[in-house]
Amino acid sequence: MEFRGIDISKWQGLINWNEVKKDGTEFAILREGWGKKSPTQIDKRFKENYESAKAVGIPIGSYHYSYADSVDDAKREAEFCLENIQGMRFEYPVCFDIEDRTMLSLSNRQRTDIVKAFCSEIEKAGYYAMFYCNLNWLNNYLYKDELLPKYDLWLAQWNIDKPSCTCGIWQYSSTGKIDGIDGNVDLDVSYKNYPEIMKSKGLNGFSKSNNLENKNFFNYTVKKGDTLWAIAQRYLGSGYKYKEIKSLNALNSDMIYPGQTLKIPK
Repeated sequence: MEFRGIDISKWQGLINWNEVKKDGTEFAILREGWGKKSPTQIDKRFKENYESAKAVGIPIGSYHYSYADSVDDAKREAEFCLENIQGMRFEYPVCFDIEDRTMLSLSNRQRTDIVKAFCSEIEKAGYYAMFYCNLNWLNNYLYKDELLPKYDLWLAQWNIDKPSCTCGIWQYSSTGKIDGIDGNVDLDVSYKNYPEIMKSKGLNGFSKSNNLENKNFFNYTVKKGDTLWAIAQRYLGSGYKYKEIKSLNALNSDMIYPGQTLKIPK
């Protein structure tokens, strides 16, 4: 199972999300901010990108760029991140980006504990935490054996055919081209159905009431040409019942895409 995506920040400028969706993008991870709390350290296009991506039905996650130099610092960064994403829902993880050169003055123990501290605070708040780094950092600047059993890895490793280690998401290029975005953009592959995980476990702003543990639904994989109306007509007997499918899947728009898994009421 693979899903194609991008990660973006203010540096991508104004994005035409309709064109991004049409180009086959299946998810997007948005920079929310960086460092500790400051009005100048929230990505200025974060909310705009969040709303616009949601409007066209692109599943999204977020990431926070770190400068933390201690566990306490990491916790304050997590508090800042949680404040910025309050009230939002993410189909993909809330990610901790550890790569800044200022953190090379710390020890492996300190850096590893910083990742743990941030991710722990994110999990306590009901979100799915993930950490981002490149292969060099993973192998040489972190105690990866302490992190990988507990947190998913978003691995940056470019210009190769496949990632060198198991990861939840692989960032395979920093020079991608996507319709609707001017200039280069990071390209990613997700190896997990994160939207299904978030919704089934009630994480990232999704209510556990959406889980429907009584399983009065079945899963349907969207095919090319499908619409919510047509699916409702086929399985519920009336196209007007498409709103039941939207509600069950917590969809923010009528847009669906091939490969997407939908819960259909029995």
